[in-house]
Formats: sequence, structure tokens, C-alpha cells
Amino acid sequence: MKTWLKYAEQTGREKSILVFDKSGKFTFPFLQYEIEREGDGSGYTENLVRLFTTVYEAISRQQVAGGNNAYWTRAMQQLLRNAIDLSMIVRGTTSISLIQQIIFSAPLKAEERDSQEWRDNSLCWQLLAEGNAKDLDEWAAHDFESTVAFWLKEYPNLANETRSGILSNLTTMMDIFLRRPFRQLFSESPADRRKIAFPELTHRGAIIIMDFPVKEYGDAGRAAQVVYKYLWQQAAERRNTDENPRPIFLWVDEAQNFATEYDMQFQATARSSRACTVYLTQNLPNYYAEMGGEHSKYRVDSLVGNLQTKIWHANSDPMTNEQAAETIGKSWHKRQSSGSSVGGDSFNISSGESESFDYDVSPQQFTKLKKGGPPNGFKVGAVVFQNGRTWLEGKTHFFAEFNQLDI
Repeated sequence: MKTWLKYAEQTGREKSILVFDKSGKFTFPFLQYEIEREGDGSGYTENLVRLFTTVYEAISRQQVAGGNNAYWTRAMQQLLRNAIDLSMIVRGTTSISLIQQIIFSAPLKAEERDSQEWRDNSLCWQLLAEGNAKDLDEWAAHDFESTVAFWLKEYPNLANETRSGILSNLTTMMDIFLRRPFRQLFSESPADRRKIAFPELTHRGAIIIMDFPVKEYGDAGRAAQVVYKYLWQQAAERRNTDENPRPIFLWVDEAQNFATEYDMQFQATARSSRACTVYLTQNLPNYYAEMGGEHSKYRVDSLVGNLQTKIWHANSDPMTNEQAAETIGKSWHKRQSSGSSVGGDSFNISSGESESFDYDVSPQQFTKLKKGGPPNGFKVGAVVFQNGRTWLEGKTHFFAEFNQLDI
């Protein structure tokens, strides 16, 4: 964060900085934001479900790679969908705590569903009764009918082990946003809306710094930042760039911690949204490890492929260096050869030329780039590549140096 504050000071942008951290100076009640924001999809149940799924993906990467996870994810989405629909139809709003109360007060078996004691103490039943008494339009009535069927028929008949698995996946994720400091920062709506760190503020020049380091906050810090990044990306795609052409940017250090499937979709259209994305990571295997190992190969390759400008620094990882060399490509290289021989009274010198189709930048060259510090005069070497662009002498790349003392 100190680096960004320094940049702001150097460019006269100190007043543009908004630091979102545990202090509570700014908050972001993300569910309320998604319900009330501008756009046709605001308050749409599936958008709210997808938001939770994105967070779940980010903090449950290894489970996502598991063989039967698709069922558990769909089951979790169904549970969320019906809890959100019930609260939205009856109360016109929803929240993490309300969703949790609905789920925890739902009937676990048919006998409980039919008991008066359960009905007297269940928020789930109370909302079902309130919804039944409301005068709903045709489509809301259809949704409510499906919700009633789920809570009173399907849910009580689930096997206990199945229901426990679904609940575990969901509640362990939601619990993050129900404890300090994340409850007051992300789950509670402040009385003063000026305290809300709306993603759209960046469209007017704000620079929002998310200060929830994963090393300090673990999965909670990751989840909070994934929520904000995801909704920022959607806000960027919704904005009218004809009316507001200001370029905006998303800068993510240790990007493997916050990558989601939605990044691939966003990168495909980010240019038309006038949004620049900068993702920093040490090596390619970081992405594979965080996004599910070999099972995520196509997702990772798609994400990296959609990043148009690539800058590689010194690296000892073979996979990263080979991928860099492949990306830059191969061409025909002429090589001179010479030799000499002595035979009897003669001395012969020969020379020749051969061609080979080989890397323009070999994988080994990435291991020899300068790494900065006093031994290298504080110079950091890099190879820069940009898709669809040629540099000097028609090459698709160039070697550059950055001065660490200028940062």
C-alpha cells in the first residue's frame, strides 16, 4: 500500500486515494449493492447466486478440483436460490444473516415440518406464511410456489449426510462475512451512504486500495477482495464509455490468490470497457496450484492468453520460461560455423552457414535476466511482448530494463 500512496503523492493524486481496510472508514454491503445498483439485472436472484458461487470458487479451489464437486456446487446454488427467493419475495431484500436464519430454521424432516412447535419458532415458516398471504403477480407467484415446494417437500426429504455436505459448503463460506471485521464492513448497511466504497467511484477517478492481505486475513481476506473485484469488473462492463470514457484499471498483486473463472470473461471484453488489467505472479504454476492443478489447465491458459501484454522477469521455473518462449515464438535463425584442419603440409580453414527453426528467446535466457539490487546497479531485466505488435527489426518482443530506484 505504501507504494501506491507514494505514486499518488508523486502525481498529485493524494485526494483520489480511498483505502478500504478494517478501520471501518469505508464499507461495502455487497448484497445490498447488488440489489439496488443500476441495471436490468439488479436484484436478480441468479446474479446473487453467482456472486456467492464466485466467492466459493476462490476460497475452495482444491475442492473445486474434486470429482463430485459439480453436484455439491449445484446443490449449494439451489439452497441459496431458494433462500434468496424467499427473502426477496416476502421482504423485498436479503442479507447474509437473513439467508443463514432461513436455512437454519428450515425443517430437517417431514415430522418436524408438520409440528406446531417448529412453526412457532421457525423464521423459514414465518416467511412462507407471509408470502402465502401476499398478493403476488403471476411470475412472483410461480417463483414462490417453487420455493414452497423446495422448503416443505424437497429439503426435508434430503438424506442427512447429503444435507450436511451442502450446508457445510455454504455456511463455512458465509460465516466469513458474519464475523468481525468483515460483518460490519461487508454485511451491514451504514446509515451514511457516503461511507460506501462503491466500485463506480473509480469511474470518476478514485483509486481504491483493498488492504486485506491474505497473509494476515487468510481465506476471509481473499473472499472479501474477490467479492469486490468481481463486482468492480461487472460495474466496469456496465458503464457507458461514450458518456464516461475515462480509462480505469485493475491492479492485482499475487494475482493467483484472486483469480476466478469470471476473469476469463472479463478479459475478453475489458478493452471495450476501457479497463486495463495488470496481474502479477511469480510463475505459471502458481495459477495451476490455486485454480485446481491440472484440472484447471484450460481455464488458466485461457486467462493468461487473454492478457495481451506480457512482461517476464528473471525466473527459474522451467514451465514459465518454456511458456514464455513459446508465446514469443520461433523463427528461422542463420548460424555461422567455421573450422580448421591440418593435413600433411596443408592447413585448411573452412566456414559455412546453416539455418534452424528455433526460439527467438530461448527458455534459458529468462534465467539470465538482471534481478536488481546493488550487484546489478538496481536494474531489473525484462522481456516485453504484446500480441499483434512488432517492435524494432520486426520482432514481436524487446528486452527492457527497469530502474528499481525510480519505483
